[in-house]
Amino acid sequence: CDNLVQYYIPAGDGTKITNVDIDVMKKMKWYSFDQYKNKAFNIWCVTLPTDKLKWLDGVCNCPAFFKKFMCKHVVGLSIRLNYCKPPPAAKNIPIGEKRRRGRPTKSKKALLVQ
Repeated sequence: CDNLVQYYIPAGDGTKITNVDIDVMKKMKWYSFDQYKNKAFNIWCVTLPTDKLKWLDGVCNCPAFFKKFMCKHVVGLSIRLNYCKPPPAAKNIPIGEKRRRGRPTKSKKALLVQ
C-alpha cells in the first residue's frame, strides 16, 4: 500500500542497522531455527499509516505486539513523529530507580494473615 511507511528499529542494545540487515529481514529466508532466532528478533519492523489520525492501526513484528496488538515501538514512533501527544502525567513518572543498598527483604509466608 502506498499510504503505509515502514520503519526499522534495532532490537536491544544494537544501535546500528545496515541496509544488508534490512534486506535479510525483507527476504525472510532462514535455513535453521537458530538463524531465524538471531535474524528475526534482531530488527523490529514498524509499519505506520501516513494519516496521523490512524496511528493506532500501526503494526510491529515484535512479540509484545503479537500478544497485545500494541507495543512500545508503535507508540514511541507515533510520539516521535508527532502523530499523538503523551499525557503530561507520563512525564512525572521516573523511568527507572536504583535499588536500595543491602540485601532484599525476605518474602512473607503465603496464606497467612499479616
